[in-house]
Amino acid sequence: MKTIKLTLPLLAITGLALAGCPSDDAPPGQDGSSSGDSTAGSPTTLTTTVDPDSTAGPGTTDDPSATVGESTTTGEEPGPFVFDETPFERYTAVDRMGFPAINTGLNLLGDKDAYNAATPGDDAALMFATNIFESLETLHLGAPGNQTPDNTGLDDDLLAISLSPCVTPPLPMDSCDDQGGPFAIPDTLVIDLDDPAGFPNGRALADPVMDIIFAVLLLDLNEHAVTTFLDLDGDGTLGPSLNPLENDVAFSDSFPYLAPAH
Repeated sequence: MKTIKLTLPLLAITGLALAGCPSDDAPPGQDGSSSGDSTAGSPTTLTTTVDPDSTAGPGTTDDPSATVGESTTTGEEPGPFVFDETPFERYTAVDRMGFPAINTGLNLLGDKDAYNAATPGDDAALMFATNIFESLETLHLGAPGNQTPDNTGLDDDLLAISLSPCVTPPLPMDSCDDQGGPFAIPDTLVIDLDDPAGFPNGRALADPVMDIIFAVLLLDLNEHAVTTFLDLDGDGTLGPSLNPLENDVAFSDSFPYLAPAH
C-alpha cells in the first residue's frame, strides 16, 4: 500500500466551525483546539490510501484526486474542424476550369479526362495547343476533311447575319488563333486589380461570359465589339442577345449571393 497526501487549504472560518468557537477571553490553546503549532485556518492535510494494483489513474472515475475537486481533464478538447492530412501528391485532379468552356468547347478532338488531370503549367508547355487550335478551326470551318462553304462550321452562319468572322484568307486561322489563343492557353482566369472588374478580368455572377467568349473566338474584333452578341441588332441597347441577358431567378445581395435552388 502507498499513501498519497493531498493538502487542501481550508478557510479560517471553516476551521473555527470544526474546532468550536472560543470565548472572547479564552487563552490560546484552551479553546478546545490543538495547542500545537497549527492554528485555526491553517492548511489541513488529508490522507488517502490507494491500492497499488488499482487501475485508478488521472482522468478516471476512480482517481482519488477527483474527490478533492481537481480537474480531471487530461488534454485539449478537439476543435470543430478536422482536416484531412493526406499528402497532396496522392490526389488526382478530375476536373478544372479557369477560363470557361475550354475543355468543353475547344478540346473537341482531345482526351478530356487527360485535360482535366493536367495543370496550367502543362497548358503553358503547349501540351494541348494542337487540340485547341484544331477545335477552333472546326468551329469556324467545319470538321477536317469536310470544310466546304456550307458545312458544320459557323463562319457561313456569321456572314449570313452580317458579322465578320476572325478568319483571314489565305491563312484562315492565324487571326483567330492569335485572338483566342491567349485566352485559352493557359486555362486560367486572371484578375488584374489595375483593370476594371468584369469578365475576362475576373468573373462576376451576372457577367455574360459565354457571349463574350463566342465573340473572342469567332468574330473579327477589329470590326465588332466584344459585346456584339449581347446586342445583335446593334442599336446600342442590350438585346436581342445570343444568350439570356439575366439569370432566370434574381441573385441575392447577401452571401452566398447565388439564387435559391429551384
